[in-house]
Amino acid sequence: MRTALLSLIAVRLLTAQVPASPPPETPALVRFVAPPYPRAAKLLRIAGTASAQITIGPDGSVTGAKTIDSHAVFENYVLDALRQWRFRTSDRAHSLEIAFRFEFDDKCEGTDKHPILSETRVSAELPTVVHIKTGLQCMERTDAQSRR
Repeated sequence: MRTALLSLIAVRLLTAQVPASPPPETPALVRFVAPPYPRAAKLLRIAGTASAQITIGPDGSVTGAKTIDSHAVFENYVLDALRQWRFRTSDRAHSLEIAFRFEFDDKCEGTDKHPILSETRVSAELPTVVHIKTGLQCMERTDAQSRR
């Protein structure tokens, strides 16, 4: 019993001596570019997701970007946007995964009095999650606008 207790204390003392390495910290994002909602996806009312991995160089530029999983219509838009991101400089390269969600909000049908206008909104939990939501916004015409 005494030997087991001494062994346990020795193990704890030895592990306490080894400094734990802090988890690698991602540099702060200083330039964010959101991918547009592709026109074809908007016209066909396509929603979907994309996930990508980027490599950030010590100078803060994105030195590599590749999709891990993506709906085909969104892939190039995501990669083009990611290549424009910039991060704060760091002492080493970093790797980061980002999830994109493209949502289509179909809540309006156009009529003579309610033409359809396109509207896209972006929200994010940067730098790892980006939401791009588009839809159709109704705008009621006044009688004066209808007569033009």
